[in-house]
Amino acid sequence: MSNTKKITDAIIAQGILPLYFNPSEEISLDVLKAIYKAGIKAVEYTNRGEAALANFTKMVALRNAEMPGLLLGVGTIKICSMRQTIWLPVPTSW
Repeated sequence: MSNTKKITDAIIAQGILPLYFNPSEEISLDVLKAIYKAGIKAVEYTNRGEAALANFTKMVALRNAEMPGLLLGVGTIKICSMRQTIWLPVPTSW
């Protein structure tokens, strides 16, 4: 199954795609934990502040350590160089 289909199927199955940003690392991680505990397996973290990359990197580490099956994406990528910066912390395998 392609990654696109896997992501689309997950969003359709859960009926919602939570998306959020908070400049606080602690709040960003706590929200992700709560979303995952509620059974949501696809989440978007919105790139809307200076703390977004640092928070997203921590979220990826948390996902890798404690949240099997979670699809974690980042949104509001406006320039190609930011896409490359954001992509680096994400593992290449699903």
